[in-house]
Amino acid sequence: ENSSREYTAEKVKAQIERQKEMYGWEFIFLGANIDAVQTAGRYGIAPDRAIDYLADSKGTELNFKVMASAVATFRESGTVDEACFEEIRKDVKRRGGRK
Repeated sequence: ENSSREYTAEKVKAQIERQKEMYGWEFIFLGANIDAVQTAGRYGIAPDRAIDYLADSKGTELNFKVMASAVATFRESGTVDEACFEEIRKDVKRRGGRK
């Protein structure tokens, strides 16, 4: 949450690191109208887990589709291949800022 007064980026980053280390959690950062990689980095989320997307109906629908697949894959194998996000990245490159 961007306007939290209780949680700073540093606090969130520490909590994320704790969950990664203690429980093996994976974090994926989806960002619209921001630099997802830069913003995710503030929270300790790796660049290959930060994805820009178009915040329109097509982009949002694609996010749900890709994330459903990523979660299913993680449940089956315990890993998420960075390539699974390529469809979202291609959509951003293809359609740019158009809605």
